Amino acid sequence: MSEIAQKFDPLFNPGSLALIGASASPYKWGSVILSHIITGHFKGKVYPVNPKEKEILGLKVYSSVKALPETPDLAVVVIPPSGVPQVLQECAEKGIKAAVIVTAGFAEVGAEGEKLQREVVNIVRKSGMILVGPNCFGIISTACSLCAIMPPLFPEPGPFAVVSQSGNIGFSIVQRLSSKGFGISKLISYGNEADLHCEDYLEYLAEDTETKVILSYIEGLKDGRKFFETAKKVTQTKPIVMLKAGYTSAGARAAKSHTAALAGSDAIFNSVCKQAGIIRVRDMDEIFNVGAALLHQPLPQGKKVGIITAGGGWGVIGADACINAGLSVTRLPEETIKELDGLLPSWWSRGNPVDLVAGVFGEDVMKSVEVMLRCATVDGLILLNLSPMLPRGIVLVSSESPVLREQLEAFGDSLAEVLEQLAILVAKYGKPIIIASEFGSGYIDAQVGKLAVQKGIPCYLLPDHAAAVLSRLAQYAEYRRNLSPHGSSVLKP
Repeated sequence: MSEIAQKFDPLFNPGSLALIGASASPYKWGSVILSHIITGHFKGKVYPVNPKEKEILGLKVYSSVKALPETPDLAVVVIPPSGVPQVLQECAEKGIKAAVIVTAGFAEVGAEGEKLQREVVNIVRKSGMILVGPNCFGIISTACSLCAIMPPLFPEPGPFAVVSQSGNIGFSIVQRLSSKGFGISKLISYGNEADLHCEDYLEYLAEDTETKVILSYIEGLKDGRKFFETAKKVTQTKPIVMLKAGYTSAGARAAKSHTAALAGSDAIFNSVCKQAGIIRVRDMDEIFNVGAALLHQPLPQGKKVGIITAGGGWGVIGADACINAGLSVTRLPEETIKELDGLLPSWWSRGNPVDLVAGVFGEDVMKSVEVMLRCATVDGLILLNLSPMLPRGIVLVSSESPVLREQLEAFGDSLAEVLEQLAILVAKYGKPIIIASEFGSGYIDAQVGKLAVQKGIPCYLLPDHAAAVLSRLAQYAEYRRNLSPHGSSVLKP
C-alpha cells in the first residue's frame, strides 16, 4: 500500500467508527446520520457517543471518546461547533486517525468561526489525524458500505468518484448517476477544507483502483499551485471533470458565505484547467454527460466530426453546435460519398451532415455509420435520432397506454441490439459515437438514456448536448497527446 493509500485508508476503509453526537431524536443529524450508517449496512463496528444516552437504534452508547472499548479508525462529529476542539483532542489522544466534521459554524460565518477552525486544524495536524470538513454533508465509501452522510443516499458500487465542496451538489451528482444505473466508488463532501483540500482527494483517487472517472464541484482553491501540480499528474491517467461555481461577482459572494471559499479569477481558473488537463464543464447536466462518455468512449484523434441525422433541421442545429463547441464539421472525401450513394436515396445532400432524408432505415443506417467511422477525415461521429435504426412496427405512445406497455419489451430488446452493434463499431474503429435522440416522452427518453449508457454509447436529448460532450473529449485527447515524455506542462501567468 502506498503512502497516500495508507493515509486515507482509515477514512475510506474503516474497520470501526465513532459517531460523536449520536442522538435519539429523529430530528437531529446525530440520529439521521447514525440511521444512514446502519441502513447502508456498514461492514465495521459502530460506536455511538453521547453522555446522556444509553442506547440508540439498538446500539450501546458510550459517554465519551475515552470510554470507547477500542480505538476506532474514524470519528464522525455532529456536535455544536464550540465543543468540537475538545472532542477532537480526545480523538487525538485515543489514537483515531481520521475524522469527518459535519458541524457548520466555522470559517464560513466570520472571524470567530475562523478562530475556532484554526484551533481544530492545529489539533489534527499535531496528532497526524486527517480531517474532512467542517461544514460538510459527510462521506460515502461503497467498498465498505459506509454511508456517513446527511441525506438518505445509498448508491451501488461503481466507477465514479464524486469530490464536492458542496454537500447538496455532491448529492445531486450521485442522484443523477444512480438514476442512469451508475454506481460510485466514493462521495466526498469536504465543505470548508480546513485540513484536507480538494487536491488531496484528487491525489488519493488517482491511485484508487475502484475509481475510473473523477467528477468534482468546487467553489474556490486554498492552494492554487498545489492544486495545479496535483491535477496535471492525475489527468495523465484519469480524467477529472470539474464544475466550478462562483465565477460571477454574485456567485463569489455566495461561495464565501457558503464554504469560506475564495472563488478567484475565472480566466485564471480556465487557464489552469486547460494546462492541467481538467475538463471544465458549466452545468450539472454536462458534468454527468461528459463523465458517462469518458467511461466507455475512446478519445478522438482530432476535432473533425461526422454527423448522421434523421432530420435536416437537427443536422443544421448539430452542425452549428459543433462549430460553437470548437469542433470541425469535416468535408467528406469522394470515396466516402460514393459509398454512401450506395446506401442512401439519390436525393440525399451528398455532404456532412449526412441527412437520411426519411428514406433509410434499419441495417442501411448501421452501414452508413460504419462508412462514416471508416472515413479518414472523421475523428468522431454524432448520430442524431435513433428511430430509423429501430424496427418500423414499434410505435411508442403515452406512458399510460397499455399499448406502450405491450411494446416496451420489444422496444428495449431492439434498442439494446442497436446499441450493442454501435459499441462493436466503436471498438473496431477506435472512434467515439455520441448520440442525441428523443422519442416524445419523458419516461421513454429516460429509459433510452439509461440503457444507452449501460451499453457504453451515451445518448443525450439534444444535438448541442452531443456536440458539447464530443468537444470535451477532443480537448482532453489533445491535452493527452501534447504531454511531454515526462508528462510535464508549464503553468503560464
